[in-house]
Amino acid sequence: MTPTIAYQFNRFLRGSVPFAVTFLLALLSVVPTGIGGFAAVTPSFVAMSVFYWSIHRPYLMNAPLVFILGILSDFLTGAPLGLSSLMLLLVHGVALSQRRVFVGKTFLLTWFGYLLVAFGIALLNWLIACLYSLTLIPLAPVMMQFILSLTVFPLLAWVFGMLQNNLLRHT
Repeated sequence: MTPTIAYQFNRFLRGSVPFAVTFLLALLSVVPTGIGGFAAVTPSFVAMSVFYWSIHRPYLMNAPLVFILGILSDFLTGAPLGLSSLMLLLVHGVALSQRRVFVGKTFLLTWFGYLLVAFGIALLNWLIACLYSLTLIPLAPVMMQFILSLTVFPLLAWVFGMLQNNLLRHT
Protein backbone atom coordinates (compact mmCIF):
# COMPACT_ATOMS: atom_id res chain seq x y z
CA MET A 1 0.00 0.00 0.00
CA THR A 2 1.43 3.39 -0.97
CA PRO A 3 1.53 6.21 1.55
CA THR A 4 -1.03 8.98 1.14
CA ILE A 5 -0.04 12.42 -0.03
CA ALA A 6 -0.78 13.82 3.44
CA TYR A 7 1.57 11.28 5.01
CA GLN A 8 4.31 12.05 2.49
CA PHE A 9 3.87 15.80 3.04
CA ASN A 10 3.97 15.32 6.82
CA ARG A 11 7.15 13.26 6.47
CA PHE A 12 8.70 15.95 4.23
CA LEU A 13 7.86 18.70 6.72
CA ARG A 14 9.31 16.72 9.62
CA GLY A 15 12.42 15.95 7.63
CA SER A 16 12.95 19.62 6.84
CA VAL A 17 13.04 20.61 10.53
CA PRO A 18 16.86 20.63 10.86
CA PHE A 19 17.28 22.76 7.73
CA ALA A 20 14.47 25.14 8.70
CA VAL A 21 15.74 25.55 12.26
CA THR A 22 19.27 26.17 11.02
CA PHE A 23 18.03 28.73 8.51
CA LEU A 24 16.06 30.51 11.27
CA LEU A 25 19.22 30.55 13.39
CA ALA A 26 21.11 32.12 10.45
CA LEU A 27 18.46 34.84 10.35
CA LEU A 28 18.70 35.25 14.12
CA SER A 29 22.46 35.76 13.77
CA VAL A 30 21.98 38.95 11.79
CA VAL A 31 19.09 40.50 13.73
CA PRO A 32 20.23 43.83 15.17
CA THR A 33 20.20 43.67 18.96
CA GLY A 34 21.14 47.21 19.86
CA ILE A 35 24.04 45.92 21.92
CA GLY A 36 27.19 47.70 20.83
CA GLY A 37 29.76 45.36 19.30
CA PHE A 38 27.53 42.28 19.61
CA ALA A 39 27.46 41.74 15.84
CA ALA A 40 31.20 40.97 15.88
CA VAL A 41 30.85 38.31 18.58
CA THR A 42 27.44 36.78 17.80
CA PRO A 43 27.54 33.07 18.68
CA SER A 44 27.93 30.70 15.73
CA PHE A 45 24.34 29.45 15.82
CA VAL A 46 24.53 27.91 12.35
CA ALA A 47 27.72 25.97 13.14
CA MET A 48 26.16 24.66 16.36
CA SER A 49 23.11 23.46 14.49
CA VAL A 50 25.13 21.84 11.71
CA PHE A 51 27.32 20.08 14.29
CA TYR A 52 24.34 18.76 16.26
CA TRP A 53 22.24 17.60 13.30
CA SER A 54 25.25 16.10 11.51
CA ILE A 55 25.74 13.84 14.51
CA HIS A 56 22.13 13.00 15.36
CA ARG A 57 20.34 13.12 12.00
CA PRO A 58 23.03 13.10 9.26
CA TYR A 59 20.55 12.07 6.56
CA LEU A 60 18.56 15.25 7.27
CA MET A 61 21.65 17.50 7.39
CA ASN A 62 23.66 16.36 4.39
CA ALA A 63 26.53 18.14 2.64
CA PRO A 64 24.46 19.84 -0.11
CA LEU A 65 22.11 21.32 2.51
CA VAL A 66 25.10 22.46 4.58
CA PHE A 67 26.56 24.12 1.48
CA ILE A 68 23.26 25.93 0.79
CA LEU A 69 23.08 27.08 4.42
CA GLY A 70 26.63 28.42 4.11
CA ILE A 71 25.81 30.39 0.97
CA LEU A 72 22.65 31.78 2.59
CA SER A 73 24.69 32.70 5.66
CA ASP A 74 27.26 34.49 3.49
CA PHE A 75 24.51 36.51 1.81
CA LEU A 76 23.01 37.44 5.17
CA THR A 77 26.27 38.40 6.87
CA GLY A 78 28.10 39.89 3.90
CA ALA A 79 30.99 37.46 4.29
CA PRO A 80 32.99 36.48 1.20
CA LEU A 81 30.83 34.08 -0.81
CA GLY A 82 31.76 30.49 0.03
CA LEU A 83 33.59 31.15 3.30
CA SER A 84 30.73 30.05 5.52
CA SER A 85 30.09 27.08 3.25
CA LEU A 86 33.70 25.98 3.64
CA MET A 87 33.58 26.34 7.42
CA LEU A 88 30.23 24.61 7.76
CA LEU A 89 31.29 21.78 5.47
CA LEU A 90 34.35 21.30 7.68
CA VAL A 91 32.12 21.21 10.78
CA HIS A 92 29.81 18.76 9.02
CA GLY A 93 32.69 16.56 7.88
CA VAL A 94 34.30 16.37 11.30
CA ALA A 95 30.99 15.72 13.05
CA LEU A 96 30.07 13.04 10.54
CA SER A 97 33.46 11.33 10.67
CA GLN A 98 33.39 11.24 14.48
CA ARG A 99 29.70 10.42 14.78
CA ARG A 100 30.34 7.02 16.37
CA VAL A 101 32.30 8.71 19.14
CA PHE A 102 29.36 10.95 20.10
CA VAL A 103 26.17 8.95 19.53
CA GLY A 104 24.88 7.32 22.69
CA LYS A 105 27.54 8.91 24.89
CA THR A 106 27.30 11.59 27.54
CA PHE A 107 26.52 15.16 26.53
CA LEU A 108 29.84 16.34 28.01
CA LEU A 109 31.70 14.39 25.34
CA THR A 110 29.62 16.03 22.61
CA TRP A 111 30.21 19.43 24.18
CA PHE A 112 33.94 18.77 24.32
CA GLY A 113 33.82 17.68 20.68
CA TYR A 114 32.06 20.91 19.79
CA LEU A 115 34.69 22.83 21.76
CA LEU A 116 37.47 21.32 19.64
CA VAL A 117 35.66 21.82 16.35
CA ALA A 118 34.55 25.37 17.17
CA PHE A 119 38.04 26.36 18.31
CA GLY A 120 39.59 25.03 15.12
CA ILE A 121 36.99 26.72 12.94
CA ALA A 122 37.36 30.02 14.83
CA LEU A 123 41.11 30.03 14.30
CA LEU A 124 40.79 29.04 10.65
CA ASN A 125 38.16 31.71 10.10
CA TRP A 126 40.41 34.30 11.73
CA LEU A 127 43.39 33.24 9.61
CA ILE A 128 41.38 33.42 6.39
CA ALA A 129 40.00 36.84 7.39
CA CYS A 130 43.55 38.08 8.04
CA LEU A 131 44.70 36.80 4.65
CA TYR A 132 41.63 38.21 2.91
CA SER A 133 42.12 41.69 4.38
CA LEU A 134 45.95 41.52 4.28
CA THR A 135 46.13 42.78 7.85
CA LEU A 136 46.36 41.29 11.31
CA ILE A 137 42.85 41.31 12.74
CA PRO A 138 42.51 41.32 16.55
CA LEU A 139 41.99 37.83 17.92
CA ALA A 140 39.92 38.94 20.96
CA PRO A 141 36.53 39.20 19.16
CA VAL A 142 37.08 35.79 17.57
CA MET A 143 37.81 34.23 20.96
CA MET A 144 34.83 36.02 22.51
CA GLN A 145 32.58 34.62 19.77
CA PHE A 146 34.06 31.17 20.44
CA ILE A 147 33.39 31.46 24.20
CA LEU A 148 29.82 32.70 23.63
CA SER A 149 29.20 29.86 21.19
CA LEU A 150 30.55 27.34 23.67
CA THR A 151 28.32 28.80 26.39
CA VAL A 152 25.15 28.76 24.26
CA PHE A 153 25.71 25.28 22.81
CA PRO A 154 24.13 23.33 25.72
CA LEU A 155 20.92 25.36 25.50
CA LEU A 156 20.64 24.92 21.74
CA ALA A 157 21.51 21.22 22.00
CA TRP A 158 18.69 20.83 24.52
CA VAL A 159 16.25 22.59 22.15
CA PHE A 160 17.45 20.43 19.25
CA GLY A 161 17.04 17.34 21.41
CA MET A 162 13.47 18.33 22.23
CA LEU A 163 12.73 18.86 18.54
CA GLN A 164 14.30 15.53 17.71
CA ASN A 165 12.35 13.66 20.37
CA ASN A 166 9.01 15.28 19.59
CA LEU A 167 9.06 15.85 15.83
CA LEU A 168 11.61 13.49 14.34
CA ARG A 169 10.94 10.30 16.21
CA HIS A 170 9.60 8.46 13.17
CA THR A 171 11.51 10.22 10.40
